[in-house]
Amino acid sequence: MKIANQRRTDMLTLLKVRGEMSIQELADVFKVSTLTIRRDIAQLEKAGVKRHHGGARFVTAPYASHQIQRQLAIAKAAAKRMNDNDIVFINSSSTALLVLSQIENTYLTAITNNGKALSMSIDPRIHLVLCGGDISFPKEALTGEFAISNLNKVTATRCIIGIGGLSHSMGLSTQNLAEVAINNTMLSRTLGEKIIVADSSKINHNSAFSSGELSAIDTLITDKQADSKFIEILQQMEINVILVDA
Repeated sequence: MKIANQRRTDMLTLLKVRGEMSIQELADVFKVSTLTIRRDIAQLEKAGVKRHHGGARFVTAPYASHQIQRQLAIAKAAAKRMNDNDIVFINSSSTALLVLSQIENTYLTAITNNGKALSMSIDPRIHLVLCGGDISFPKEALTGEFAISNLNKVTATRCIIGIGGLSHSMGLSTQNLAEVAINNTMLSRTLGEKIIVADSSKINHNSAFSSGELSAIDTLITDKQADSKFIEILQQMEINVILVDA
């Protein structure tokens, strides 16, 4: 059940980025049968996925998940902060991955540990680089010593980090222990703006493993439903907080 739930979460992220895909394409990506994909699509209908003509598409509609709408709004706001010639780290979170799909008319290099980036439709001006490393399925996150060694060879101008939680007690936190070192490396190897992208459900919330101090970040992009008292704490720390409508 846990694997099926993760696959459906990843499928939803992919459909948000691609718009629509055939059932066979989804079966190939997730290495399961077309029958399993059809069952997954049925489970994802309430989140805005619709089956049509042998495929599936993500529909932005009133009944679509509020969380999805928040993620898209956050991704668009983050994309607007990118400049020509930036070298940008993007970690393996679904919200961070969405940012990549929203960058337009900007010549930059994006370095990510998210294997799903290869399945995305992105602006041709973006030079996409995977950091390599040990790949974990179905999330397709690249981790381990090889990934960290490659990241340490780069000095980025910005980073976009999605997280599982953000709180005063734990700072940045994530559900995956292997990704702690990746996040820390991306933050430490970024000279310019360090951007955290997280919807309000992650704000003033702790995930399993600490992945960095609050003082390590420059900008938080979240939605207006975020805990207002915690937002005030961040602003007092001179962290730039961008609240999007969603």
